[in-house]
Amino acid sequence: MRDSNSVRRFPLPSLHGLLVFDAAARHLSFTAAARELNVTQTAVSHQIRALESELGQPLFRRLPRRLALTAAGEAWASELRGVFNRLQQINQRLRRPARPERQVVAVSTIPSFGSRWLVPRLGRFLAEHPDVDLRISASEQLVDFAFDPIDLCIRYGAGRYPGLSSEKLAEDAWVVVCSVAYPGRHQLKSPRDLGRHALLHDDYLDAWPTWFAAVGVPVPRSPRYLQLTDSSMLVEGALRSQGIALARRSLTQDEVAAGRLVEVFPGIRPLPIGLGYYLVAPHENFQRAEIAAFRDWVRAEAVSLRD
Repeated sequence: MRDSNSVRRFPLPSLHGLLVFDAAARHLSFTAAARELNVTQTAVSHQIRALESELGQPLFRRLPRRLALTAAGEAWASELRGVFNRLQQINQRLRRPARPERQVVAVSTIPSFGSRWLVPRLGRFLAEHPDVDLRISASEQLVDFAFDPIDLCIRYGAGRYPGLSSEKLAEDAWVVVCSVAYPGRHQLKSPRDLGRHALLHDDYLDAWPTWFAAVGVPVPRSPRYLQLTDSSMLVEGALRSQGIALARRSLTQDEVAAGRLVEVFPGIRPLPIGLGYYLVAPHENFQRAEIAAFRDWVRAEAVSLRD
């Protein structure tokens, strides 16, 4: 005879289905979830349908061109975030070697800054701190420190990072540069001469008009623009003599110092962009000696960005 106080025990739903649902709920996109999980969108859609059937309730509302969570979906998503965060922490702790030879600092940075500024300098940190290993992740996406295995970030923006410790490393500015081998470089005497050249820029569509206004020169008639939305590609385009680039000073200073790029109008001051680089992390992360060491090293290296 069943105990009248017994509680009905529901079988656990598919854990893989819950994992897929968690990704889809965070992104509100089957496509983005598929990209994160390295599976097809069809596989994600199939898993969600199977989970909804298993739970006996819809988790998403399929609206025109977007997804929305149902009330049940909101409830499951809220609970699962904590569960998967905890599993991630357990996974990191239990799979870490019992006695690691070195501490690891995991750093996230935007790709352009990582490739053009940070990576060329990392040898100095490794030489100064032989007991610390680094893991550098390049991404435009903001980090969720409660979920992602990242210790600190170097972000590019206006410095608004609620709930996190944020320290400005340096402001950034635009400079006009070209390859030292660029044909006709010596004929560029003033900004008015730029109208005869291809003008390279990144995803700041008004960069060149803003620069021309700042130097008091009209925008050339029918200018020929080449847009390279990744700022590192923009620098590469200038190095390949594909035109005159209006680029971030932070990403060009090493190439200028090495003599591969030149500032076309060195007498014109760099134009402030209004954005800068910030070191961002939860405050408690800096209590770890290896993370504090990396922060102090980046601070010292970033002095070159303020020269």
